[in-house]
Amino acid sequence: MIDWPNALIDSIARRRCVIVIGSGVSKNSTNNVGKRPAAWEEFLRACIVNLNESEIIEELLDRKDFLSACEIIKNRLGLDPFNDLVQDEYQRAGYKHATIHEHIYNLDASIVVSPNFDNIYDTYAANISAGTIMVKAHTDGEIANYLHGGKTRLLIKTHGSANDPQNIIFTRRDYAAARTKHTLFYEILKALALTHTFLFLGCGTDDPDIRMLFEDIQFAHGRMPYHYMTLPTGEVHRDIIQICSEAMRMKFLEYSPANGHSELTESLEDLVSKVEDFRGENLRESQRW
Repeated sequence: MIDWPNALIDSIARRRCVIVIGSGVSKNSTNNVGKRPAAWEEFLRACIVNLNESEIIEELLDRKDFLSACEIIKNRLGLDPFNDLVQDEYQRAGYKHATIHEHIYNLDASIVVSPNFDNIYDTYAANISAGTIMVKAHTDGEIANYLHGGKTRLLIKTHGSANDPQNIIFTRRDYAAARTKHTLFYEILKALALTHTFLFLGCGTDDPDIRMLFEDIQFAHGRMPYHYMTLPTGEVHRDIIQICSEAMRMKFLEYSPANGHSELTESLEDLVSKVEDFRGENLRESQRW
């Protein structure tokens, strides 16, 4: 079980924590035939099955350069066929929420961020909240209007959604275009990273958004709150963990990946309990939110 730091529990309880849910969270979900949503690399490798001369793409995938590999795949397939594959995998497959999504929702964070193209958490949160969750993408210019006062529960889709495949961020060109067209959105993320604690669930240390954002802030400002990332034990080399910790001011919370990463779900259930206890014992009487 993860030993959750008191500082993190405090931040979540006071709703000063942004929870980021990556593809590892979506992997807990299945559809009616038992299929799980593909991670980025899995999806890209499936795309090249029928492509000729795919050696360069496979080389890029082996080097974990998913942005360049996707750029080539998208160019080879054409925009419409590529978007159709995205929707087949992440929107039309009909994935159902898993227990881990319930625990994330029950943390009752003001802001949840998802780089996932699928709508698994979106659909669950919208249903359980009776439609009161606001879902905004990186293309929405009014996100800042929902950050004040903590009354609105906000879900931010940082890479877009399979519901709108024309605006998803999946290639190197997409990243460059998004950072140029939607500068305010990335400034908002930077502001949140300087004022809130981030908890990354089911994310990886090689995510380009995470690395670029937190390295930029760390070197530009020199000091920001510690952030946290859950990580399966043994997945990342200790030297890489140390580099990421220093460069991004990130603390890593390790858990066993056995039994389909079930320990992460169990640990989140424990975190919900700790946060609820903290709110009940420390915040209601003092009103120091």
